[in-house]
Amino acid sequence: MPEKLLNYRLTIKLKLITLLLFVISFHFTNGQNITNSTNIHITKFWPQQPNGFTYPIHIHVPQGNPPLGGYPVAILLHGNGGNGNQIIFNVKNTLECHVLVAPTGYQNSWNICSENSDAPDTEMIYDLVNQLQSYSNINSNKIRILGFSNGAALANNVFIQNDNQGIDIICSVISQLNEPQYHLNSFWKSANNTDPSLNYCGYNVQSYPTNNRKYLSICNDNDMTIPYYGGQSAVGLNFIHAEEAAYSIAKNNGYLGPKIDSAAGFPLGLPVVFEYAYSSVGVFHIRGNAGHGINITQNNYIKNFLNDCNSVSNSDSKELNQLLIYPNPTSSFITIKHESNLPLSFRLYDVFGRTIQKFKSKHYETTLDLTKFNDSFYFLKIDERIVKIAKYQGI
Repeated sequence: MPEKLLNYRLTIKLKLITLLLFVISFHFTNGQNITNSTNIHITKFWPQQPNGFTYPIHIHVPQGNPPLGGYPVAILLHGNGGNGNQIIFNVKNTLECHVLVAPTGYQNSWNICSENSDAPDTEMIYDLVNQLQSYSNINSNKIRILGFSNGAALANNVFIQNDNQGIDIICSVISQLNEPQYHLNSFWKSANNTDPSLNYCGYNVQSYPTNNRKYLSICNDNDMTIPYYGGQSAVGLNFIHAEEAAYSIAKNNGYLGPKIDSAAGFPLGLPVVFEYAYSSVGVFHIRGNAGHGINITQNNYIKNFLNDCNSVSNSDSKELNQLLIYPNPTSSFITIKHESNLPLSFRLYDVFGRTIQKFKSKHYETTLDLTKFNDSFYFLKIDERIVKIAKYQGI
């Protein structure tokens, strides 16, 4: 029998076994709460591992009761040589109110092109998201993907290939789109196994990413591993310019304007980073100077971008203990209505916690003018309550 036919039959058999295992696993998790002791089993079969590989998956659940609607989830994807337990340790103080779920890749890597692993990692993420959505204390519409370096490349593959509408945010940290993922002005995925000997590593099937997710890219212009300005890299892949990559994703999400000029990045925080905000389509790029890592400003940006803890937002209006704030998002003014007979204290913060405005109001209705502020996220503290405000042009 020809070798190609044997490989084809083996691949089909392995996929059927994987599907059966997933259905059994889903049946036993549906309706349960996820906890720190939950075991999630995802096994994949491929020619490199014909007997199957079960991904180690670490879980961290915040203490206390889940918020109304369930916990948001951050799926954490480690860099090459890392592991799930390590990345949870590094991130749990940043995302204190998310359930953190961190798989470990085969041979501690993710299959992008020339890594040691040929595993079907995007299929694993597909199954993992579906399983997480079955837990009763999880918000099935707030599944976030946060990847670092090699894990950021996998996060970008998830952005390109996975159309599950419960994935609402993708964060790609210290690795922008590479040329296999985006070339000829289009997004691509591999039909079968990736292969560094093929053109674009075998990414030869055009893909059409969903266009309603928020997306954050964080890169550094002095990164010696992943070149910010594009070109050849130390990991054996060619990359596109980080700002061009963000612009490509913004266009996918419906942005029709020009690319933000490199010199037009908005400075934020200390140490300073530069924000390139395609706010109307939810795409943001941060340029820093932290080598192949992140600094505290970038770390805080991730926390606020994922809306961790008690920030609240709504696309129309949000009533919070007899408090009404609208419209949110806004392009200019917001109206605040309340039923308190006592004066309320208001304080407006930028995304890095700097106070930019404070006042008191004795009126039942207050208008806040945001026209002089840049498009970004802001946090309005009203006494002890915090509301996240999104300010975009063109709303």
